[in-house]
Amino acid sequence: MQTVRAHRGRSGLGRAKGLAIVAACATLLAGCVMGGCSAPPAPSLGTAAPSPVASAAWTPTPIPSVGGVPAGPWTGIKWINAGSVFPRKSTGGADLAPYPTVYGWSHGFVGFTATTEGDTSGAQQDVTLIGVASPDGLHWTVGHALDAQGLQYAAIMSVVEGPAGLVAVGRGPGAICGGPPTVNALWTSTDGLTWSRVTLPPDFAAASVYTVDGGTTGYIAAGTLKDGTTQVVWLSSDGSSWRQVTLASSTFGEFVVAGGVNFGGGYVVSGAVRNDAGCGETMVTPSLWWSTDGGSWTRATLAGAAPVTEAWLTMTKISDHALMAYAEEWNETTQASSQHVWVSNDGRTWKLVGSPSKMLSPGIFSNRQRGLSVLDPIVVTPSEPYGPLAIGTVGDDLSVTALSQIGDGPAVSEASTAWSAALGPTGLVVLSLDGTALWLGVPTAS
Repeated sequence: MQTVRAHRGRSGLGRAKGLAIVAACATLLAGCVMGGCSAPPAPSLGTAAPSPVASAAWTPTPIPSVGGVPAGPWTGIKWINAGSVFPRKSTGGADLAPYPTVYGWSHGFVGFTATTEGDTSGAQQDVTLIGVASPDGLHWTVGHALDAQGLQYAAIMSVVEGPAGLVAVGRGPGAICGGPPTVNALWTSTDGLTWSRVTLPPDFAAASVYTVDGGTTGYIAAGTLKDGTTQVVWLSSDGSSWRQVTLASSTFGEFVVAGGVNFGGGYVVSGAVRNDAGCGETMVTPSLWWSTDGGSWTRATLAGAAPVTEAWLTMTKISDHALMAYAEEWNETTQASSQHVWVSNDGRTWKLVGSPSKMLSPGIFSNRQRGLSVLDPIVVTPSEPYGPLAIGTVGDDLSVTALSQIGDGPAVSEASTAWSAALGPTGLVVLSLDGTALWLGVPTAS
């Protein structure tokens, strides 16, 4: 049971605003395709959305013991309002930084707090990253500080799980010209409490790396080399030793890499291929490539994919048996936006989903057995922007089944801002922006 893609503030926007952000990212991608700059990362949904808040009538109760999630089809969520159980102090008694993030994996949950302190001129900075871990989402232990030596800025942008354990992905600041943030450090761990800094190879360290992913057979990173134009991926079997993979132009053509995942016993890379439209115009086509070992690649056939002015393609693992590709597109000629969704159970053969659920987005949580969609209520019911989160299970065919909810669970309010969530072996953890309120949603089955 693994959660590798739990990001703070996921799904925190209404669909219209979310698509506007995606369109903006797509615009940047198209400019990069034509101008040779770095490709942006997948759109981050919900960074300015209302967040769940604790009920005013909540009374603290003893924290219960919880078991693993049920194996059968889930029908509902039973909420446990745990209150302020997320650690607020380090083992030395010092206050931990606010704005923590939380992630799920096969053995529980991990979280991080980060601070960056400097003098008044900003010349001297001290980056501190502290990890915390929990086997069940309710009982947390503070771990050791991560090695952040030499980093001017750091925050954990994702945690991925692979055959050797966890890899925490450090996020650096965005580019001076306004480009997206890139990976500036990696750490590995087998328990979520003790982390080892990875010594990155020179080509990786100097590159603009946008995504890192892990799966049952390995890890993959994707980005652009130091020259700003060469698109590249790196592979690793343990998260510590990384090797650059050559992407032959005979297979990839002129393209911008968007990301890569380890899936189905191999690797899948997403991106956009540049097409000459004549008269100096350029179009891009959403594209996917698959490989068993990273040496030989095959371009997948995507029904419905066509040249457009702007395009952005993201991939999300629903389970060990389903991978979703989600394309946002804009056509300048027709002044029309479009979305395409495909699903694959092996990473090689893709099926176009004709009428995807409005509860599908690039942000799906997974525990390797199933996917879980967690959305602000405005996405499902535009006339009711506040209230309980909308939660549904996502099947391997991308069908979504809404879950009923009971108990004192998290709710979106007008006054609050953002939230962090993760799916783990005991259920769904939702954490308030400042870390002072935590809920565990325990799945129920019929």
